[in-house]
Amino acid sequence: MVTGIKVDVLSDETLPKDGEEPSPDNCAGTGHDPMFDVNLAQTPVSVVPTARSAEPDRTDFPFTVSADHPKQLRLRINPGKRDVRFSLKVEWVADGEYGSATLDNDHGRDPRTKGRGYRITG
Repeated sequence: MVTGIKVDVLSDETLPKDGEEPSPDNCAGTGHDPMFDVNLAQTPVSVVPTARSAEPDRTDFPFTVSADHPKQLRLRINPGKRDVRFSLKVEWVADGEYGSATLDNDHGRDPRTKGRGYRITG
C-alpha cells in the first residue's frame, strides 16, 4: 500500500536568463493510474490528487498496488515561475512493514549519498 509522497526542495532559484531549458520527458501511463499534482511553489509543498473530469473517484493516499494490479504513479509538477531541483520520497507499507524509496536522480551512485535531484523550470 502506497501511503504517501514527501517532496524535498533541494534548490529554488529564479529562472535562468541564458535560454537553458530542460528537455521535456514524455511519460506513458493509463487513465487508471493515480495522478497527483505537486506544487513546488507552495510551502510546504503539496501533493494532492489531480482533478480529472473523467474520474470523479480520483485516487488518494493510501492506495494499493500488487503484482496482479500494478500502477504507475504519475505526478504533474508545478514549479511556479522558478528553477527548482527536488527529490521525492515514496512511502509504503507491505506485510505490516514500513518502507520507503528516495528518488533523487542518483544514477546508481553510493546509496549513502544524495543525488542531484530532478530539475524543472516554470
